[in-house]
Amino acid sequence: MTQYLLCARQLLVKLVQWLLMLMLLTMTCVMFAQIIWRYLLQSPLVWSEELALLLMVWMTFLGSALMLERKEHVAIDLLVEWLPPSLNRPMQIIGALVVLTFNVALTYGALLIVETAREAIMPGLKISSAWQYLGVLIGGGLLVLVSIEALLQALFGTAETQEHRS
Repeated sequence: MTQYLLCARQLLVKLVQWLLMLMLLTMTCVMFAQIIWRYLLQSPLVWSEELALLLMVWMTFLGSALMLERKEHVAIDLLVEWLPPSLNRPMQIIGALVVLTFNVALTYGALLIVETAREAIMPGLKISSAWQYLGVLIGGGLLVLVSIEALLQALFGTAETQEHRS
């Protein structure tokens, strides 16, 4: 069972990496096209800024989940360094609980906004505004999954595993 979960996890990480690369490439091309159309052809694209903003939101939250999974987020561990080693594990558990709580609140808030924004239309793209906030919801869901994994690691992982992942 754990082999299947590990395989699914690795597949999901690869999928997010590829999506992020495609989104960045798309955003770069769209903004380049906007510059060409606005300044050289004197006919700005009405949808380009909305699409770039939509992609930026998606990249921010998908990338945030990927960074949390890789433990690349900014961390201030001065307090942990001052504490005796016997308190490291309880501090990891508390930290994982705080991060999980924040991510659950973020995801729940995003769900409420997606439901509210469903009827609003982005004027340039002519699509529902919910698409923009769906990136926060999906990224938040991934953040929750990564946070649960970190909490389980802190609760049941060995000290060796915890040090290796840091």
